[in-house]
Amino acid sequence: MVIAQESQWLKKIIASLLGLLGITILVQGIVMAAHPSTDMTGTILIIVSLAISFVAWRYWPASTSEKIQNSNEQELPSSSAESFPLLLTGMSVVMTLLWSIMITTGDDDLFWTWVIISPVYLICLGHSFSLHSGMVKKSISFAASYALACLTWIVFVIIHGHPWGWSSERIIEMMWLSILPPIILTIWNEFFVESSDIQPLRRVGIIASLPFCVTGYAGLVFFIPTLILLSLARLLFYNRDKRTTSSLSKENHTITNL
Repeated sequence: MVIAQESQWLKKIIASLLGLLGITILVQGIVMAAHPSTDMTGTILIIVSLAISFVAWRYWPASTSEKIQNSNEQELPSSSAESFPLLLTGMSVVMTLLWSIMITTGDDDLFWTWVIISPVYLICLGHSFSLHSGMVKKSISFAASYALACLTWIVFVIIHGHPWGWSSERIIEMMWLSILPPIILTIWNEFFVESSDIQPLRRVGIIASLPFCVTGYAGLVFFIPTLILLSLARLLFYNRDKRTTSSLSKENHTITNL
């Protein structure tokens, strides 16, 4: 049992290091690709970083609840089956990087790129939150991560003044500090919490919060409507499923009476 736990820890550490390496290479690739004077090196780095990130995702060990589910084919799929949505993770990282680089460099083209791909991120977010169970638990970690990032922004602004007067170095420092809350929450959720069905749900919420964390408290104009839309979508699908279940129950009851 102890050996198995040590193996899980080792796999998580290796996967985390690979993930950080992939993100670092991705940032460098995007920066190089954003300059028209450079060759295809930036594009190649982006492709390599995505491959490394995919390997890190595949190497990440499955949680205990997932293993129990996979070993019992007759058991109904639980909420932890959707434990690590790759597309949502990728879109969260891309949105976070685009916003961070745009704020740091002042590149308007990156802002419009961020606006264009935002609907894709929102679709992935809505699919993960509204079409799967555990929305409340995901939303709690989602909101907690963003709230801590907003608190970090507020403290930083009180110390260093309004963002309009910040240098590029100061903005980069703030970007790193703004993703510190989701990183800390991820470490706490993965290494200091006993494996359960709630753990992968928290993971999804924390990952999804990354693009909002780097926007700071100004991102509330995006965050609040997003929560409202997610709630409405979840209510819509819940009522539809409820009507479908009720209709099937009535049909079965009619057939039984016949």
